[in-house]
Amino acid sequence: MGPLYFDIGRKALDCIAASMSTWAAPLPGRLMELPIGNATLKVNLPPAHSLSFDGDVLFEESASSMAPLLPTNQSIPHGLFHDSDVFGIFRGLLLQLWLLWELLLVGEPVLIIAPTPPQCCEAVASLVSLAAPLFVSVDFRPYFTIHDPYFARLNSLQEGGTFPSMVLGVTNLFFLKSLRSVPHVVSVGSPAPNSSRVPFSSRASTGRISGRPEGFSFPQLNLKKFSPSNLLNAVKLRRDGPLCLMTEHKEAVWSSYMPIMKPDTSILNRLVDAGLSPRVEESMSVVNNEILRRHFLELTTNFLAPFGPYFRANTPSVGSSPFVDPPPLSAFDADEFLGSLSTRGPGKFLSKRMRSNWLDLYRRFMKGHNFKPWFQRRRAVAEQEQYRLWRQARMNANIREFIDKLSELEIVETFNAIERHLLAEMQQSENALDHSKATCHKLKGDLQAVFQVLPKDMQHLLLMNPERATLLQ
Repeated sequence: MGPLYFDIGRKALDCIAASMSTWAAPLPGRLMELPIGNATLKVNLPPAHSLSFDGDVLFEESASSMAPLLPTNQSIPHGLFHDSDVFGIFRGLLLQLWLLWELLLVGEPVLIIAPTPPQCCEAVASLVSLAAPLFVSVDFRPYFTIHDPYFARLNSLQEGGTFPSMVLGVTNLFFLKSLRSVPHVVSVGSPAPNSSRVPFSSRASTGRISGRPEGFSFPQLNLKKFSPSNLLNAVKLRRDGPLCLMTEHKEAVWSSYMPIMKPDTSILNRLVDAGLSPRVEESMSVVNNEILRRHFLELTTNFLAPFGPYFRANTPSVGSSPFVDPPPLSAFDADEFLGSLSTRGPGKFLSKRMRSNWLDLYRRFMKGHNFKPWFQRRRAVAEQEQYRLWRQARMNANIREFIDKLSELEIVETFNAIERHLLAEMQQSENALDHSKATCHKLKGDLQAVFQVLPKDMQHLLLMNPERATLLQ
């Protein structure tokens, strides 16, 4: 949009605004095709349960699987930036992906440095995408510059101060000095051919750099190769710290964090190498990205699975009255959760991929920035789903069958409950929702049926309320 404006002026903005005015209303969890000029944007919107809950979303739109289990339809994208090239941008750091996933999961601040803006944006987007189906709540900025108003605040942090939970993508090496309090630094990407930065000869290509010479190919993936020189280089790199990037660009991770999740070399061994054929490079990236993304989707899903019981909606038991208020969802207590999880273990999938202190990862996650927003969103969806189930049960219930089994006190309580549900549905029916109008008609009939079996003195007392009398007409 920016280049178009400088090329042809205000007409570009007018054309884009006209296209945007024709866009349909957002449909959460759907693929939308949005015309813009002569092009069409294809956008997968996040599902409603991943967004902040404001109470205005229809129940049918927000309801989804309650427990965060692995989705059965793998063709539907999950999480953010599902089209990012994880393999391409992190190809030189594949063994570090599990460390980066864990840092993102627990909300640790991460500074990502790349030679060019497209590469740092790709790296931030790819890192965020690894957390799917969890929508991260940490502040991530794919391309952060010193002109950002927030930079002054970050630059004013005292030495030893706690850095905010953020993922920053930068190209300016000045940040290495100004943001020294960032505990985790990641360097990715390849300098452009005409860049003044000195290339790192042993670095792997990201697969996304333009201007690559013909015949260039990826080096073979050799994850088990070990030599004293490699160990010496790793020790030297760690000793020099990220400031060594001031003289030479290298792909590396500087972090004192001790990861709990172990790299899954079986996944890395499945990755396809282009060998000497750069023509298949694009297809290779698609295959490798699918392998990596599916693995981390399964990893995150299994990690979140123990929280599933707290999102499980209760349904009316057979023979019980659906007109009473449903029981609340299971209360969450962190200590109780950890105690129960410690007893039953993390599950087969995670047990062979996590170290013995695996419970610490759950502690860190629950203390981090991602847990509370995610948990609250999932609870809101579960509560809506429970409301929908009980509402449907009330629609299907035969009130006369329940009346015969109730005492006089229970009949009065049922009358009050139906009246309360009816008033709530009438408020919704004002928005012209057909299903609310049908529910109102059903509940009004149930209310009148219960009223007829009440004692005469009780009926007379209830009719003294004008609003209630209107409901019983």
